[in-house]
Amino acid sequence: MKLNFRTTVLGLCFLGLGLIPGPIRGQDELYQQGNQRYQEGDFAGALENYQAVLQAGFESADLYYNLGNAYFKTGNLGRSILSYERALRLRPADPDIQANLELARSIKTDEIEPLPRFWVFSVVSWWVNLLPRRGLALVVLLSYLLAAGGLCARILSRRENLARRATWLAGGASVVLVLMGATLLAREEVVAKTRWAIVLSGEVAVQSAPSAEDDLTLFHIHEGTKVRLDQVTEGWSEVVLEDGRVGWVPTGTFETI
Repeated sequence: MKLNFRTTVLGLCFLGLGLIPGPIRGQDELYQQGNQRYQEGDFAGALENYQAVLQAGFESADLYYNLGNAYFKTGNLGRSILSYERALRLRPADPDIQANLELARSIKTDEIEPLPRFWVFSVVSWWVNLLPRRGLALVVLLSYLLAAGGLCARILSRRENLARRATWLAGGASVVLVLMGATLLAREEVVAKTRWAIVLSGEVAVQSAPSAEDDLTLFHIHEGTKVRLDQVTEGWSEVVLEDGRVGWVPTGTFETI
Protein backbone atom coordinates (compact mmCIF):
# COMPACT_ATOMS: atom_id res chain seq x y z
CA MET A 1 0.00 0.00 0.00
CA LYS A 2 1.05 3.58 -0.55
CA LEU A 3 0.50 6.65 1.60
CA ASN A 4 -1.19 9.82 0.36
CA PHE A 5 1.87 12.06 0.25
CA ARG A 6 0.03 15.33 -0.31
CA THR A 7 -2.42 15.04 2.56
CA THR A 8 0.22 13.62 4.91
CA VAL A 9 2.62 16.50 4.26
CA LEU A 10 -0.15 19.09 4.61
CA GLY A 11 -1.24 17.45 7.81
CA LEU A 12 2.27 17.55 9.27
CA CYS A 13 2.65 21.22 8.32
CA PHE A 14 -0.56 22.19 10.09
CA LEU A 15 0.27 19.90 12.99
CA GLY A 16 3.38 21.98 13.57
CA LEU A 17 1.12 25.01 13.95
CA GLY A 18 -1.36 23.13 16.08
CA LEU A 19 -4.01 23.68 13.39
CA ILE A 20 -5.14 20.68 11.33
CA PRO A 21 -8.08 21.66 9.10
CA GLY A 22 -11.11 19.44 9.55
CA PRO A 23 -11.56 18.49 5.85
CA ILE A 24 -7.89 17.53 5.39
CA ARG A 25 -7.79 15.61 8.64
CA GLY A 26 -11.08 13.87 7.86
CA GLN A 27 -10.03 12.71 4.39
CA ASP A 28 -6.66 11.49 5.63
CA GLU A 29 -8.40 9.49 8.35
CA LEU A 30 -10.75 7.94 5.76
CA TYR A 31 -7.80 7.09 3.55
CA GLN A 32 -5.81 5.50 6.37
CA GLN A 33 -8.87 3.55 7.50
CA GLY A 34 -9.21 2.27 3.94
CA ASN A 35 -5.59 1.11 3.98
CA GLN A 36 -6.19 -0.65 7.31
CA ARG A 37 -9.31 -2.39 6.03
CA TYR A 38 -7.43 -3.47 2.90
CA GLN A 39 -4.64 -4.99 4.99
CA GLU A 40 -7.26 -6.84 7.05
CA GLY A 41 -8.75 -8.33 3.88
CA ASP A 42 -11.90 -6.18 3.94
CA PHE A 43 -11.57 -5.08 0.33
CA ALA A 44 -15.19 -3.95 -0.03
CA GLY A 45 -14.79 -1.79 3.06
CA ALA A 46 -11.55 -0.34 1.70
CA LEU A 47 -13.40 0.57 -1.51
CA GLU A 48 -16.01 2.48 0.50
CA ASN A 49 -13.31 4.55 2.19
CA TYR A 50 -11.38 5.30 -0.99
CA GLN A 51 -14.56 6.23 -2.88
CA ALA A 52 -15.59 8.55 -0.04
CA VAL A 53 -12.25 10.36 -0.36
CA LEU A 54 -12.79 10.74 -4.12
CA GLN A 55 -16.34 11.98 -3.66
CA ALA A 56 -15.00 14.66 -1.33
CA GLY A 57 -12.95 16.03 -4.24
CA PHE A 58 -9.51 14.62 -3.36
CA GLU A 59 -7.45 12.55 -5.79
CA SER A 60 -3.88 11.33 -6.13
CA ALA A 61 -1.93 8.62 -7.91
CA ASP A 62 -1.63 6.68 -4.64
CA LEU A 63 -5.37 6.84 -4.01
CA TYR A 64 -6.18 5.55 -7.51
CA TYR A 65 -3.48 2.87 -7.18
CA ASN A 66 -4.97 1.55 -3.94
CA LEU A 67 -8.46 1.83 -5.41
CA GLY A 68 -7.31 -0.30 -8.37
CA ASN A 69 -5.89 -2.91 -6.00
CA ALA A 70 -9.15 -3.08 -4.05
CA TYR A 71 -11.23 -3.40 -7.22
CA PHE A 72 -8.89 -6.14 -8.45
CA LYS A 73 -9.30 -8.06 -5.19
CA THR A 74 -13.09 -7.85 -5.46
CA GLY A 75 -13.04 -9.12 -9.06
CA ASN A 76 -14.07 -5.85 -10.72
CA LEU A 77 -11.54 -5.97 -13.54
CA GLY A 78 -12.89 -3.03 -15.55
CA ARG A 79 -12.80 -0.54 -12.70
CA SER A 80 -9.46 -1.93 -11.55
CA ILE A 81 -7.92 -1.13 -14.95
CA LEU A 82 -9.68 2.25 -15.01
CA SER A 83 -8.21 3.14 -11.60
CA TYR A 84 -4.69 2.07 -12.58
CA GLU A 85 -4.96 4.12 -15.78
CA ARG A 86 -6.02 7.17 -13.77
CA ALA A 87 -3.11 6.63 -11.39
CA LEU A 88 -0.72 6.35 -14.34
CA ARG A 89 -2.10 9.58 -15.80
CA LEU A 90 -1.01 11.38 -12.63
CA ARG A 91 2.30 9.55 -12.27
CA PRO A 92 3.33 8.16 -15.69
CA ALA A 93 6.68 6.60 -14.75
CA ASP A 94 5.63 4.72 -11.60
CA PRO A 95 6.81 1.08 -11.98
CA ASP A 96 4.33 -0.32 -9.42
CA ILE A 97 1.35 1.22 -11.22
CA GLN A 98 2.67 0.01 -14.59
CA ALA A 99 3.21 -3.53 -13.28
CA ASN A 100 -0.26 -3.83 -11.75
CA LEU A 101 -1.89 -2.36 -14.84
CA GLU A 102 -0.09 -4.86 -17.06
CA LEU A 103 -1.18 -7.70 -14.76
CA ALA A 104 -4.82 -6.60 -14.87
CA ARG A 105 -4.75 -6.11 -18.63
CA SER A 106 -3.19 -9.55 -19.14
CA ILE A 107 -6.28 -11.32 -17.80
CA LYS A 108 -8.97 -9.33 -19.62
CA THR A 109 -10.97 -11.08 -22.35
CA ASP A 110 -9.87 -9.11 -25.41
CA GLU A 111 -6.32 -9.60 -26.65
CA ILE A 112 -5.70 -6.53 -28.79
CA GLU A 113 -2.34 -6.03 -30.47
CA PRO A 114 -1.60 -2.28 -30.69
CA LEU A 115 -0.60 -0.93 -34.08
CA PRO A 116 3.20 -0.58 -34.48
CA ARG A 117 4.46 2.95 -33.87
CA PHE A 118 7.27 4.73 -35.68
CA TRP A 119 10.20 4.96 -33.25
CA VAL A 120 10.19 8.77 -33.35
CA PHE A 121 6.63 8.85 -31.99
CA SER A 122 7.60 6.38 -29.26
CA VAL A 123 10.50 8.58 -28.18
CA VAL A 124 8.33 11.71 -28.19
CA SER A 125 5.64 9.93 -26.17
CA TRP A 126 8.26 8.75 -23.65
CA TRP A 127 9.66 12.26 -23.30
CA VAL A 128 6.28 13.98 -22.92
CA ASN A 129 5.23 11.53 -20.19
CA LEU A 130 8.60 11.35 -18.44
CA LEU A 131 7.60 13.69 -15.61
CA PRO A 132 4.27 14.07 -13.81
CA ARG A 133 2.30 17.14 -14.89
CA ARG A 134 2.96 19.01 -11.65
CA GLY A 135 6.67 18.20 -11.78
CA LEU A 136 6.86 19.40 -15.36
CA ALA A 137 5.06 22.64 -14.50
CA LEU A 138 7.44 23.17 -11.57
CA VAL A 139 10.48 22.76 -13.84
CA VAL A 140 9.02 25.32 -16.27
CA LEU A 141 8.37 27.78 -13.43
CA LEU A 142 11.85 27.38 -11.91
CA SER A 143 13.58 27.72 -15.28
CA TYR A 144 11.58 30.89 -15.96
CA LEU A 145 12.60 32.38 -12.61
CA LEU A 146 16.25 31.47 -13.17
CA ALA A 147 16.23 32.90 -16.69
CA ALA A 148 14.61 36.13 -15.51
CA GLY A 149 16.91 36.35 -12.50
CA GLY A 150 20.01 35.75 -14.62
CA LEU A 151 18.94 38.40 -17.11
CA CYS A 152 18.36 40.95 -14.35
CA ALA A 153 21.71 40.11 -12.77
CA ARG A 154 23.38 40.49 -16.17
CA ILE A 155 21.88 43.95 -16.66
CA LEU A 156 22.58 45.18 -13.14
CA SER A 157 26.01 43.62 -12.59
CA ARG A 158 29.00 45.92 -12.81
CA ARG A 159 31.61 43.18 -12.52
CA GLU A 160 32.57 41.36 -15.70
CA ASN A 161 32.94 37.92 -14.14
CA LEU A 162 29.54 38.11 -12.43
CA ALA A 163 27.95 39.39 -15.63
CA ARG A 164 29.44 36.42 -17.52
CA ARG A 165 28.07 33.93 -15.01
CA ALA A 166 24.67 35.60 -15.09
CA THR A 167 24.68 35.35 -18.88
CA TRP A 168 25.41 31.62 -18.75
CA LEU A 169 22.70 31.14 -16.12
CA ALA A 170 20.12 33.05 -18.14
CA GLY A 171 21.07 31.23 -21.35
CA GLY A 172 20.98 27.75 -19.82
CA ALA A 173 17.72 28.40 -18.01
CA SER A 174 16.20 29.79 -21.23
CA VAL A 175 17.08 26.60 -23.11
CA VAL A 176 15.43 24.50 -20.39
CA LEU A 177 12.44 26.84 -20.38
CA VAL A 178 11.89 26.51 -24.12
CA LEU A 179 12.35 22.72 -24.10
CA MET A 180 10.21 21.95 -21.07
CA GLY A 181 7.68 24.65 -21.97
CA ALA A 182 7.16 23.03 -25.36
CA THR A 183 6.83 19.66 -23.63
CA LEU A 184 4.20 21.02 -21.24
CA LEU A 185 2.33 22.63 -24.12
CA ALA A 186 2.32 19.35 -26.07
CA ARG A 187 1.08 17.52 -23.02
CA GLU A 188 -1.74 19.99 -22.39
CA GLU A 189 -2.81 20.51 -26.00
CA VAL A 190 -2.36 17.01 -27.39
CA VAL A 191 -2.10 14.35 -24.69
CA ALA A 192 -4.61 15.87 -22.26
CA LYS A 193 -7.19 16.48 -24.99
CA THR A 194 -7.01 12.92 -26.32
CA ARG A 195 -9.83 11.11 -24.52
CA TRP A 196 -9.38 7.48 -23.56
CA ALA A 197 -11.91 5.25 -21.85
CA ILE A 198 -12.22 1.78 -20.33
CA VAL A 199 -15.13 -0.52 -21.17
CA LEU A 200 -17.00 -1.44 -17.97
CA SER A 201 -19.81 -3.59 -19.40
CA GLY A 202 -19.25 -7.32 -19.65
CA GLU A 203 -19.72 -7.44 -23.43
CA VAL A 204 -20.43 -4.63 -25.88
CA ALA A 205 -21.46 -4.90 -29.52
CA VAL A 206 -19.51 -2.45 -31.67
CA GLN A 207 -21.73 -1.10 -34.45
CA SER A 208 -20.88 0.33 -37.87
CA ALA A 209 -23.29 3.21 -37.15
CA PRO A 210 -24.91 4.70 -34.03
CA SER A 211 -27.75 2.20 -34.03
CA ALA A 212 -28.56 -0.99 -32.07
CA GLU A 213 -29.67 -2.97 -35.15
CA ASP A 214 -28.14 -6.47 -35.14
CA ASP A 215 -27.09 -6.39 -38.79
CA LEU A 216 -24.82 -3.40 -38.06
CA THR A 217 -22.70 -5.26 -35.50
CA LEU A 218 -19.02 -5.40 -36.51
CA PHE A 219 -17.50 -7.22 -33.52
CA HIS A 220 -17.69 -7.37 -29.73
CA ILE A 221 -15.44 -5.94 -27.03
CA HIS A 222 -15.40 -6.79 -23.34
CA GLU A 223 -14.81 -5.41 -19.87
CA GLY A 224 -11.39 -3.80 -19.37
CA THR A 225 -10.72 -2.93 -23.03
CA LYS A 226 -9.15 0.47 -23.61
CA VAL A 227 -10.60 2.65 -26.38
CA ARG A 228 -10.03 6.14 -27.74
CA LEU A 229 -13.08 8.37 -28.03
CA ASP A 230 -13.68 10.27 -31.25
CA GLN A 231 -17.13 11.48 -32.30
CA VAL A 232 -20.01 11.63 -29.84
CA THR A 233 -23.71 11.74 -30.67
CA GLU A 234 -26.76 11.44 -28.44
CA GLY A 235 -26.36 8.15 -26.60
CA TRP A 236 -23.54 6.84 -28.82
CA SER A 237 -19.77 7.31 -29.09
CA GLU A 238 -17.38 6.41 -31.87
CA VAL A 239 -14.41 4.51 -30.45
CA VAL A 240 -11.03 3.52 -31.85
CA LEU A 241 -9.30 0.41 -30.54
CA GLU A 242 -5.55 0.19 -30.10
CA ASP A 243 -5.36 -2.11 -33.15
CA GLY A 244 -7.05 0.52 -35.34
CA ARG A 245 -10.57 -0.90 -35.51
CA VAL A 246 -13.36 1.68 -35.36
CA GLY A 247 -17.03 1.51 -34.45
CA TRP A 248 -19.89 2.91 -32.37
CA VAL A 249 -20.87 1.84 -28.84
CA PRO A 250 -23.53 3.06 -26.37
CA THR A 251 -22.12 5.86 -24.23
CA GLY A 252 -23.04 4.19 -20.94
CA THR A 253 -20.85 1.14 -21.54
CA PHE A 254 -17.54 2.84 -20.67
CA GLU A 255 -16.02 5.50 -18.44
CA THR A 256 -13.37 8.00 -19.44
CA ILE A 257 -9.91 7.87 -17.90
